[in-house]
Amino acid sequence: MFDVIIIGGGLSGLAAAVKLSLAGANVVIYEQAPRLGGRCYSYIDETTGDVVDNGQHVLLGAYHNLLHYLDLIGTRRFLKNEPKLSMTFHHPENGRGKFEISSLPKPLHLTAGMLRFKLLSFKERQRLLKVGLELNKWNDDLEKKLRSLSIEQWLIRLKQSEEARKCLWYPIAVSAMNEIPEKASALLFARSLKAAFLGKKSDSAILIPTIGQSELYVYEAQKLIEKHHGKIYLNSEVESLEVKENKIIGVILKDGNLIRAKNVISTIMPHALTKLIPNPLKKEQPFSLLDKFETSPIVSINLWFDKEFMDVDYIGLIDRNLQWIFNRRKLMNESALVGKSTSYITAVISAAYKLVNLPKEELITLALKDIHDTFPESRKAKLLHSVIIKEKRATISATNEVEQLRPSPGTPIENFYLAGDWTNTGLPATIEGAVISGFKAAEMVKS
Repeated sequence: MFDVIIIGGGLSGLAAAVKLSLAGANVVIYEQAPRLGGRCYSYIDETTGDVVDNGQHVLLGAYHNLLHYLDLIGTRRFLKNEPKLSMTFHHPENGRGKFEISSLPKPLHLTAGMLRFKLLSFKERQRLLKVGLELNKWNDDLEKKLRSLSIEQWLIRLKQSEEARKCLWYPIAVSAMNEIPEKASALLFARSLKAAFLGKKSDSAILIPTIGQSELYVYEAQKLIEKHHGKIYLNSEVESLEVKENKIIGVILKDGNLIRAKNVISTIMPHALTKLIPNPLKKEQPFSLLDKFETSPIVSINLWFDKEFMDVDYIGLIDRNLQWIFNRRKLMNESALVGKSTSYITAVISAAYKLVNLPKEELITLALKDIHDTFPESRKAKLLHSVIIKEKRATISATNEVEQLRPSPGTPIENFYLAGDWTNTGLPATIEGAVISGFKAAEMVKS
């Protein structure tokens, strides 16, 4: 008999397990994969010896819950802190431009940053201020209005030109939301912007992991859980919930074993959760809505070259297939190490509906074209090795329709709770949202 069974060892499951373990609960995690971390993991590439992440993460100082989680497990020190939010973009015709939050007091810090963004005309820069003013007057009426708008509709209403949307807002939106602006929720995007731009000064800091995702999020959490006598079982799939008189008494594993617990938290995605729910309960909300959640893909392209050509840590690409390119050597504080290639970069494509099913060779060809156009010096570099990671169900699709369906932690089954970045966290499906959901479920168990 356990105090808490946690189904799924992703970040939300680990966050719940850490909180509960520290509170003295007897916890067990069942994870069907051979590793913890869910969609946040890393591994060592056999060819190069380099750490490969399942997608590059850029974190914000506004991710208070994630930072608290990293404090609890002792890995926050592995984040490189860039105090000012600063993003360099490359335009196919106009070259580079930087959007940077200034060191002035707020809200002047945002105003100055918008007025200095030289990829836009001065008139277009002035109109950027309309977004800042809208966020600054946040109230219930604005939330209600945003619930029915897509990001595209909202920005057009705020007189943002096509060039302003293309050069600034859309690159931020697609990476934050993992959805195209025509479909993505304006409310979730506006909340994200407000948190980053109009919170405490430290909230707009950019935080870059200098170690792999498994090292940052997983290994120390696992040690903490096990130190507090928690159990973790990998390659262990939960097949169904054991429910009697609307109360959960445990879970049945794929091998047929019944594992009993006083509480159960599910952190798995909607399509996986629906298979566990007993038939009589599938008609009840939120279980009856699980099949309405759609997902959005992310493609990560890791490339190794024989020489360095990136002079920045990362850069956003405008009007191209690739959206962001990251210099992994610089981000992880590595120089050209003995036995390693000089250059290692990661390119990311969010909301990659049109590209996710392309073969590896075509994706590399597309990537090289964008890289050569952005960094002409790269034409002299030889491609040595490549790794492509496709997450076809990376996140839920962050639309207004889906936002109304996202469930709270509590369910019609007594002592059965939901967590995961797809639940109602008030944010897009982010790492911060995953941790929030795990903490919320843990609090409900404790209470």
